[in-house]
Amino acid sequence: MTHSVPPADLDVDMDIEVRIYKKTLLRVIPIIMLGMFISYIDRANIGVLAGPMSKDLGLTAATFGLAAGLFYIGYCFFEIPSNMALSKYGARIWLARIMVTWGIATMFMGLVQNETSLYIVRIMLGIAEAGFSPGALLFLAFWCTPRMLPKTYSMLNLAVPIALAVGSVLTSALLSLDGLLGLAGWRWAFLLEGIPAILLGIYIFFRLPNGPATAAWLDVSEKAYLAKASAQRPDHAGHELGQLWAVLRRPAAWLFCVLYFCMTIGYWTIAYFLPTIVRDQFHLGAAGAGFVSAIPWLFAAIVMVFVSKNVSRTGERTWHMTLLQIAGAVGLAIAALSGNPYLALVGISLAAAGFFGSLPTFNSMPAQLFTGGLAAVALAMINGLASLSGLAGPYLFGLLKDNTGSTTTGLLIMAGFFIAAAILAFTMSRWTDKVTGGLLHSEPIRVTDSAPLTTNS
Repeated sequence: MTHSVPPADLDVDMDIEVRIYKKTLLRVIPIIMLGMFISYIDRANIGVLAGPMSKDLGLTAATFGLAAGLFYIGYCFFEIPSNMALSKYGARIWLARIMVTWGIATMFMGLVQNETSLYIVRIMLGIAEAGFSPGALLFLAFWCTPRMLPKTYSMLNLAVPIALAVGSVLTSALLSLDGLLGLAGWRWAFLLEGIPAILLGIYIFFRLPNGPATAAWLDVSEKAYLAKASAQRPDHAGHELGQLWAVLRRPAAWLFCVLYFCMTIGYWTIAYFLPTIVRDQFHLGAAGAGFVSAIPWLFAAIVMVFVSKNVSRTGERTWHMTLLQIAGAVGLAIAALSGNPYLALVGISLAAAGFFGSLPTFNSMPAQLFTGGLAAVALAMINGLASLSGLAGPYLFGLLKDNTGSTTTGLLIMAGFFIAAAILAFTMSRWTDKVTGGLLHSEPIRVTDSAPLTTNS
């Protein structure tokens, strides 16, 4: 099914948009934000638990990095099928399924006995969670006009650095359960942190509507307005293989994958190895390192809020994205070369802020260019293929740490990826602005299966 383009003469009704946004802010956005919050705790908590877990299971830095990164093997290959299934079965059923299964897989992490079982369960966790992030982006776009979307995506993405900060503290605190009922503290952390995902999945199944058309709390005029003006609308053609081929033959989708890979490889390396770096630099235990590791993520959350407001106010994204990637590169270079633990922490905080400050702006670009069934596939493809950075980065970093005994080389390589991301961000954001008219808050040019997008558009 080809998604129709909204009428060019559609009257913008800011009053009704404000009403819709307020209702969505109460009933939909917090639920999806909470899901994103839990997902990032469950995928990144292994970093906080690296010390005691590695000691018990006999892991080196390289095998730990591989174990952390194997999550993204399952995640990558099941991302597109998962989002296609969401289009077929509806957001309520599929998002609930994702959350329940990843909660169970997280609890299995507390039962692993050796390196091999750890690898298997990390892959299972990636398969279980695949599709949640792009599915959440797609689902929220059902409830938003293009003017509402940047603000909504900013709120969703804000859940990630907060999750990493809170998760560092919470997971560190759970290590105090060490020895309870004969279980190690890191096992208790996995067992307990898997439960919230299961409970929220059950809530979503019974309470979350599939889209605006089935929301009892929207009145008829609000539903009619979203039917004409929403950034995306439910499209059951998203599960058709033709949609996959339509996305695969668009150069823009591949360029977004490369850009997002370069943005995220340094981020995931920091996420998984930050507690280890802090522990080595400050000579702290696992619990203490977890608490200190919350600082960069809190700083990143503050920067994200400031940048998102400024982008929404000015409508400019090219220089925001480019300079933030450069800041990330500078931050990692400082962390690698300073030789001072406090300066290293400042540098890592700057790198975290560089990634998260640009994340909402990045997410808005493919959301403007793809719509309908194509959006389900394109968002999943970009998130899925770029997520392989979560395998490549931590494994490479761990390997270099084992061979050199230092984190310097690994951090400098990740800084290089930030520079590559800056160049790509500058190019892609300017091109996207050209294609869409440069208007973040107006109707986007929509790419459908009848209007192929190329980089020469």
